[in-house]
Amino acid sequence: MALTTTDVCVIRLSKGERISAELTEVLDEINIASIHFFAVPPERPTELHYHDFDEYWLFTEGTTTVTLRLPDGTKKEYEIGPYDLIATPKGVEHGHIPNETVKGFEFVSKIKPGARQGHLQR
Repeated sequence: MALTTTDVCVIRLSKGERISAELTEVLDEINIASIHFFAVPPERPTELHYHDFDEYWLFTEGTTTVTLRLPDGTKKEYEIGPYDLIATPKGVEHGHIPNETVKGFEFVSKIKPGARQGHLQR
């Protein structure tokens, strides 16, 4: 099943939102050992990229503009703040431009055999 919108990838946890059934269908099991803290200053934006595995960003401080793009080219920007979760399934491009230093936690799904590592570009 393929996603029809990037809106399901943005979960506003502080507003009581949870990961939707549509998104759950395409996500793989989380690798809990991958969780780590990040801090990204505004002068170091994260370029649009994708992975052969799922990636999650849980923001705890600051604000940033996240761009998500589906494999079909559908692209949308979101204003993100504390306690927003970005859940990007494999193949969905994602990047962000911080308005200030943003902090949070990043983690990924279990990586399957043959999956390429790192940031992939289209």
